[in-house]
Amino acid sequence: MARSANDTKKEAARQEGRIAAAKRQKRKSWLKWGAIGAVGVVVLVGLISLIPDPADSPDAATAVGTAAVGAPAPAVNMVAFNGDPVTLAQFEGTPIVLNFWATWCPFCVAEMPDFETVNQAADGQVQFIGVNLQDDAGAADDLIGDTGVTYLLTRDPQGVVYTAFGGVAMPTTVFIGADGVVDEIVTGALTEGQLSNKIVQNFSS
Repeated sequence: MARSANDTKKEAARQEGRIAAAKRQKRKSWLKWGAIGAVGVVVLVGLISLIPDPADSPDAATAVGTAAVGAPAPAVNMVAFNGDPVTLAQFEGTPIVLNFWATWCPFCVAEMPDFETVNQAADGQVQFIGVNLQDDAGAADDLIGDTGVTYLLTRDPQGVVYTAFGGVAMPTTVFIGADGVVDEIVTGALTEGQLSNKIVQNFSS
């Protein structure tokens, strides 16, 4: 039976109603997910703000200047493994062997016993400083116990001191004269004999 004009209008009205309801539902859905997304962003920002800045670490080091052979060493402030502040300036008048090392550097670990042997032989005439670069503090502490190293150890968690001395590969060893001038920068591991020779070459007057 043919539909009347009135029935057709009613059906069209119902269709329009269904379309309008669907649009309202879609709009509510977008608003819901938009709100959830906004909350997620706020939470994420909040979590990021809780991540500590390495620069705020009590072990953070600073360096002013850039090292160059024949020029004064950068002004450096570091923190020793025992928590004491350390500067290169405090060793004025004493030659310094500044060695950058890390537990993740196998060549660094391999040369540490040789550095300790030469340190003992120097008997305080040369100041050895081992700078732990961007490392896990616990792992570094454990390694010191394993190697038996006794010379001064500091931390460079952000690598600012390493960068100031032009580090490009590990290990890196810097020889600084008693006058505070950089005599030589060596990239690569050194044996006991090589280290002893470098000390004689750089620090003998």
